[in-house]
Amino acid sequence: MALGILSVVLVALAGLMFQVSLQTRRSAALSYRSAAAQMAQAYVESLPWDSLPGAVGCTALTAGQLSYTRCLTVQSLSTTLRRITAVLTSTGNLVAPPDTLVVDRAKPQLPFPVVP
Repeated sequence: MALGILSVVLVALAGLMFQVSLQTRRSAALSYRSAAAQMAQAYVESLPWDSLPGAVGCTALTAGQLSYTRCLTVQSLSTTLRRITAVLTSTGNLVAPPDTLVVDRAKPQLPFPVVP
């Protein structure tokens, strides 16, 4: 009788541990995706205006345990505005749906010269 009760309790605990493990993995994937998105945004914002068209393409990167590919495209909206689209696609063991970031960059304006 005691073994029967113990086995039911252990089966219930095993199911609970499995659910906790699954939620922990999902939470870790979300944290790594967020870090990858922040790094992509910082990268796009740090590029000089004139070198934006040269940044087009895909690069394999990692953020913690998340291996992913960052693909950049640049679209000119006007002579002073460009739209950079970054698509982050998971490529490793940690599976996550693709994320898309869109950053609009304006051409920096030169300051007016000060005449003394």
